[in-house]
Amino acid sequence: MTRPDHHVHRARLYKLASLAFDRPTDDLREAMESDEFDEQLVESVAALRDDDLREAAETVAAESPNDPDAIEDCYSTYAALFGFEQGGEIQQYEVEYGPGTLVTNTDKLADIAGFYGAFDLDLEEGNRERVDHLCVELEFVSHLALQTAYLAETGDEKGVEIVTNAQADFLEDHLGRWLPRFRETVHEDADDPFYRALADLVVALVEADADRFGVEPDVFPETPPSPLEDFTDQDGDFRCGTCGGGPSQSPAGGQGQQRPSPGPTPGSDRMPMGDRDGPR
Repeated sequence: MTRPDHHVHRARLYKLASLAFDRPTDDLREAMESDEFDEQLVESVAALRDDDLREAAETVAAESPNDPDAIEDCYSTYAALFGFEQGGEIQQYEVEYGPGTLVTNTDKLADIAGFYGAFDLDLEEGNRERVDHLCVELEFVSHLALQTAYLAETGDEKGVEIVTNAQADFLEDHLGRWLPRFRETVHEDADDPFYRALADLVVALVEADADRFGVEPDVFPETPPSPLEDFTDQDGDFRCGTCGGGPSQSPAGGQGQQRPSPGPTPGSDRMPMGDRDGPR
């Protein structure tokens, strides 16, 4: 799919999903009160002509709050589900849904940061989220989709190929692997129909793009294996190699490899999350 307008609509959907899954802000309030959020959502999925995606987006639009009281409740609902201030237990970080711990997944975090760096992107100054936060990853794909539209419009076929491959790799290696597990957690732990519908939407969006780009993400298992599983499932001497015993062993290295820079791109910006002021 190389039509620039299709990529613009893809970019908008990822952006709206990032905005809605971030901590609610005045921008989201205004978009919901004016029905702009719902209208843009439905307009973009209609342009992509995907029945599953259209159904998911229409459900989000039907469940999204649009009166001041309901929108105000969205603030407390978000905090209860995802916010640290009220002990929200639904994690919005990729590492939380895969095997291992934050300490053992530094390679995965480095791989994600490598994707951003390849396009000269970074988190905004003052943004204290990790690179594997849901909204940051959605924002990144939105940026690449918009960049694809620009390159297609200007006839840069090589540029389109580079950015398309980056999107395919990122969906296959990251978003596509953990979002199904995230959706299951939302459905299990959240009673709010809006966030449930929103989780269905992002999974449908990523699945549609994975199919479009010809990739099949290996979804994380429902119950991640223990970080020590590689040690306990094999025979051998696991004593420290510096203690005078046999050779020490360590788990195999992770899959995260730094991507080489894809070359010049149409812009060099800092990457905001959904509720930030935008690229600068």
